[in-house]
Amino acid sequence: MPFFRYRARDRQGALVTGTLEADDKAGLEMSLDRMGLIPISVESARKSYAPMFKGIFRQGRVSTQEIILFSRQLATLFGAGVPLTRALISIERQMTNHFFAATVREIREHIEGGGVLSAAIKKYPRIFPELYSSMVEAGEAGGILDEILERLAFMLEKSSENRSKVKSATLYPKIVIFALFAAVIVLMYFVVPRFATLYASFKTALPLPTRMLIAASNFFTAYWYLIALSFAALIIAYKVYTSTESGRLNWDRLALKVPIFGPMIKKSILSRFSRLLGALYKSGLPILQSLDIVSRAVDNKLISNEIIFIETEVRAGKPLSELMASSRHFPPMVVQMVSIGEETGNLDEMLEKAAQYYDQEVDSSIRNLTTALEPILLSFLFGMVLFLALAIFLPMWDMVKLVRG
Repeated sequence: MPFFRYRARDRQGALVTGTLEADDKAGLEMSLDRMGLIPISVESARKSYAPMFKGIFRQGRVSTQEIILFSRQLATLFGAGVPLTRALISIERQMTNHFFAATVREIREHIEGGGVLSAAIKKYPRIFPELYSSMVEAGEAGGILDEILERLAFMLEKSSENRSKVKSATLYPKIVIFALFAAVIVLMYFVVPRFATLYASFKTALPLPTRMLIAASNFFTAYWYLIALSFAALIIAYKVYTSTESGRLNWDRLALKVPIFGPMIKKSILSRFSRLLGALYKSGLPILQSLDIVSRAVDNKLISNEIIFIETEVRAGKPLSELMASSRHFPPMVVQMVSIGEETGNLDEMLEKAAQYYDQEVDSSIRNLTTALEPILLSFLFGMVLFLALAIFLPMWDMVKLVRG
């Protein structure tokens, strides 16, 4: 079918433009009328593949704060009764990020073509995660899109806040590790080779730490590019491995077992699980559909598979709290909250309380992160300094002994 470019006005008089596919101009005008638009002009337009190539080569980045602002603005306008296309036009005009503005325009054009917001958002997974499109779809189904957008904005804010706290808490360890690696590179490339030349004139065997340090320095100086390639290969191997089903499962299982960070990651996942399941259930979605959405939003394959298993068993008629109690991934506190919620009919409220509890636990873990990492860093630094000191000064002490002897 041919494409037509149109200009029209909605019921409030706002100008709307776009491109639609139709049999003829009369068919397009009928489609516009069904969309609540009054056509001003309609002209033929060849189907262009330029937007496709534009999407491939266009560079841009959308920050979490911009997505939060977009969600709040759209929730406010839509909740006030403004039509969705007109709300998107208003938001687009206020945007300073041209890449995001172009994306919003393409979303609006998709809706003008008869699509829905959730389907349009799914076309941009690099901007809107799967959780976002799934919750928007749930909001459309339940007729509470404005409430869902507000909850999405809140969850994104909480996630962004936690990431900022983790970055602040790990800033000191990052600086220490960076300084240590910089010092090691300088030693290996400039200092140790000079000591190696000096020690080569010695007639005695060098101590083991010195031989190890000189060998490491020689390898680093001669094959530094192999070290760089090895790091690049490790990053590529990680990307490839975690892109597979089994690789992602094993990596996520390992992440939960890492000391210090593992418990914090699990608390963050439990907070997201509780808050999201409570929000979806409160929105009127069936528990099975809510569990399906949550399983795709927890960002951990191991726990996601557990939620999918629970969903299957709930479908068979088993209580949610009983299934969670049999899982090793859900602590007793969450299970008790869910059990009380099922008994009283206030499951959403109990899940929200569980989410608030784990939010506090995550905040506490983040505050104690620097304190927990300091002994590890100090031990590592002490070991490195001790090894370097022994490697460099032991031969000198041996020489002093030979001279005195």
